[in-house]
Amino acid sequence: MSDNFLDTLLLEVAEKEQKMELAHVDMVLKEICSLNADISKILEQAEEERKIITEWALQRSAKLNEKAEWLSKKLEAFMNEQDPATRTIDLAHGQLLRRKQVEKIVVENLEQFLQNNNLADLTTTSPEVIKPDIAKIKAFYKMTKKIPLGTSLVESTDKFSIKLKNGGTIDGTET
Repeated sequence: MSDNFLDTLLLEVAEKEQKMELAHVDMVLKEICSLNADISKILEQAEEERKIITEWALQRSAKLNEKAEWLSKKLEAFMNEQDPATRTIDLAHGQLLRRKQVEKIVVENLEQFLQNNNLADLTTTSPEVIKPDIAKIKAFYKMTKKIPLGTSLVESTDKFSIKLKNGGTIDGTET
């Protein structure tokens, strides 16, 4: 009977150890879930803070950009006060530039344009497609000083820009 009693006791102890082992494994799983939840919270918080920082940076740079544009307008006004023959002013930190823009012809009304008498001289023909040829229209304008029907002339103007010594350009096309 002692053999049987010891065997039962050993079986009970083994069952209790297995139950305790499963409880421990379950606690480890619970801890992993908790850590994953903490990681998600941290990542969400970081994303929110990143948005706040980005908004701050955009607001701050917008104010600075407005100030730079205002100063640029002041320099353009200064350049406009100079002799029209003055095209470039070299300074220690950059250059003030005034460049003549190219005249541009724009086809505003295609139907009216197609009524021109000399249409063949002003168009390019592709198979089944007739479209205005701006180069030919411009050449026609330069020769005759007449603007074909349905087109308009955009007068050339001076373009002001600032070229900084560090390589940037303001009010040109690059910054």
